[in-house]
This record gives sequence, structure tokens and C-alpha cells, in this order.
Amino acid sequence: MEYKYEVVADLIKKNIYSGKYKPGEKLPSIQKLSKALTYNTDTIIKAYNQLEEEHLIYAVPKSGYYVMKSEDKMGTDKSVIDMLNIYLPDKINPYKDFYHCMDKAISIYGNKLFDYSSPKGMPELINVLTKHLMNFQIFTKPDNIFITNGSQQALYILATMAFPEGKSKVLVEQPTYSVMLKILESAKIPVIGIERTYEGIDLNELEAILKKGDIKFFYTMPRYQNPTGFCYNNTHKKEIIRLLEKYDVYIVEDDYLADLELDKKSDPMYTMADNDTSIYIRSFSKTLLPGLRLGMAILPKKLQQKFIDFKFSIDLNTSILTQGALEVYLKSSMYKFHIKRTRKFYKNKMDVLRALCNKEVNDKIAWYIPETGLYAYMETKEVQSDALEKSLLNNKVLVSSTRSCYIEDFKHAEGIRLCVCNATDEDIRRAVNIIESQF
Repeated sequence: MEYKYEVVADLIKKNIYSGKYKPGEKLPSIQKLSKALTYNTDTIIKAYNQLEEEHLIYAVPKSGYYVMKSEDKMGTDKSVIDMLNIYLPDKINPYKDFYHCMDKAISIYGNKLFDYSSPKGMPELINVLTKHLMNFQIFTKPDNIFITNGSQQALYILATMAFPEGKSKVLVEQPTYSVMLKILESAKIPVIGIERTYEGIDLNELEAILKKGDIKFFYTMPRYQNPTGFCYNNTHKKEIIRLLEKYDVYIVEDDYLADLELDKKSDPMYTMADNDTSIYIRSFSKTLLPGLRLGMAILPKKLQQKFIDFKFSIDLNTSILTQGALEVYLKSSMYKFHIKRTRKFYKNKMDVLRALCNKEVNDKIAWYIPETGLYAYMETKEVQSDALEKSLLNNKVLVSSTRSCYIEDFKHAEGIRLCVCNATDEDIRRAVNIIESQF
């Protein structure tokens, strides 16, 4: 059993090793961290004391706690292998191009970029997106597209707002995107889980759940799922859609990595579904810039007014400057070049990881390594995933257990998610060796 103060200490340690907390930086106060994590102050004090003993932080009387400044303890430590966080390396980071697009947008639109705009989104960007989506076999009208502050905002609105039929429950894959589970928990939305494996979901179980009724929508990441990297094949997608339409249940498709798709025949579920009950969510942060808080949703007519009313109650509009820059970027050759380069980068990373795992890892671990994407997945057969995560952290390998990706009390596999974008080929080799040494 892991004590609460150890959980807190591990969280801070991750942030130090990953560089989120910089050398010499002041850490959150005991009271602030206690409130943020909902642990009592004694727990936070114990965590800080443990980190002091490990010489990762130090205390300044009447000031607080600070990250140790020594080179071997800070986030720039070359011995730390970060397979947890999404930081685009310089070779695929398009921030200079995007700066150029922001300047171009200002010159084109001038003061308009700093005025209030429609909460629906900038018409110029929506028109560009309508054409852009055709490249993914998605054909829709500008009226159906809504711009949001990242896909997370779209998911929050959909989870919280009332749907026409008055149904209340949300069906999610298990495991699923941990942020979506937090959204549903904070909004007190009842959740039902269905196990997802490499082969997909059990269609008989899906129909049994749908028969019981009261399912508002099914939330899914059909390709390169977070946290597993699993992908549905086209046949499985069509069967899921058939059952959802049979029982009049909406589908919310989170297609956050559509840009990385290598198989031209792998279409979104939106192209196969009845658009009266199909919702398509897209983010631009994971493959473009992690801090770019822009997303979009394609909505059926009967949900549009409630969605926009709800969004307007949260914010007046999404950043117009960022929308203008994205419009310029999508119209330029820079976007096509960036995506081509990014696809190659992630495919190569997964190829390296797959080659190592096929050769070096023993039969106590089951791996799933997709053709491309951000995440690979390993399942342990004898070790609890949170214990392995902690052990790897002590060996300066940052990974994430998938436990937070499950509904409470849902029977789950012991899984570890590995993010490949911030690790060099040598980092990946070292990580596999360290993982193997744990068994």
C-alpha cells in the first residue's frame, strides 16, 4: 500500500524530473497544494520532508520550498527518460511557422482580431476547416462546425448539457481518456464502462448495455486511443455504429490524432454514421502545438443551439488571434509539410520501440505498439502498474499507470502508458532495458 504523502512526493518528483518545476523555482505552498490535491496539510508536509531527505528540494525559512539547483537533480538531467509528457522536439516543433502565421493574421484582419466575435467561431476559420476536413472524408457544412477552447471544452459542454431525449448516462471505453473521466466526475454525470482490448469491444455486451436504455452518448477514441494506442478496424466501427443507431444513442468521436493516420482507408466513424446522432471532436494541440487551445466540434442540428448557449455562458469567444493564425496555417503549405514530417517522426519512434520490445522483453509483459501515434501500451502480468510506475520513477523513467483511466471499481488490467514524443531513440532503448530489469 502506498501512503498519500508518497503519492504527493512522486507527483512533485515527476514535475521536477520532467522540467515542469525548474531548478531554483519555488514550489506551491503547503496550503495551496493541500487545497489543489484535497489532502490535509500534514500529508503535504510529509511529502516535502521526504523530498528534502532525497535532496531534491530545500526549505527557506519564512519563504517556502524550492527545487534544488544542483545539475544532477533538475529537469535537464540527461539521465531522466521522459515517456510521460508531450513536448514536441525542435525537429518537429512548428512554433516559428505559427508565429509567422500570427503576424500574417494580424496584417490581414487588423483590429478585428481583438474584438469580440461569435462564440461559434471565426467564419473564415470555419470555412477553411470545411474544406480541410474533406481530406479526411468528412463532408459537412460550415453551419455544423463550432470552434472551442480545445477539445476538452467541447467534451465538458456535451457531458453537462441536456440532450433532447433526456437521457443521463455516458458510456465510455475502459480504459479511456482520464480527463474525460474527470469531467464526468466533476459534473456528477453517471458513467458506465465497457472493456476495450486490442481486438475492440464486445459487441454483445455493448448491445446489452444499450438495451437497458438511458445512455446519452458513447464516448470513443477510435484510433490511437489515449492511453492504449488501440485502433478499431473499419468493420468494428460499422458494427458499433449499427448498434448505436439501433438504440438511438449518440456517438461522440474524439479524433485527436487524425493527422497521424497512415492508412488512407481508415475513415472516421463520422463518415459511416447517421449525422443526426453523430458528433465529431477534433483537437489541434497534440500534432501542432501542445499549448494551442483550439478544438472543433461537428454537431447535429438538434444539439447546436443548446451547445452554443452553454459555450456562451462559459466564455464570450475563443481567442480570435489564435483562430486567425490557424486559418492562415491550414491554408499554407506549412501545414502539409509539418504533418508529413510529424507522421514520419512518430512512425519511426514506434518502429524503434517495437523492434526493441520484440527482441528484449520477457513474457511477463504484453505490449501493444501501434504503427504511429503518441502512446504505446504495456500490460504487466505479475506487478501492479502503480508500483511499477513508482519503481521506474526511482530509476528516472517517467511513465504513467493507466489506473486513472478507469472508472472506480471497474475491473482493470495493470497497464502502463508510454509517450514516445519526448524520448530519443537511445532513451527508448534505455527505458526498455530498465523496464525489463523490473521483472
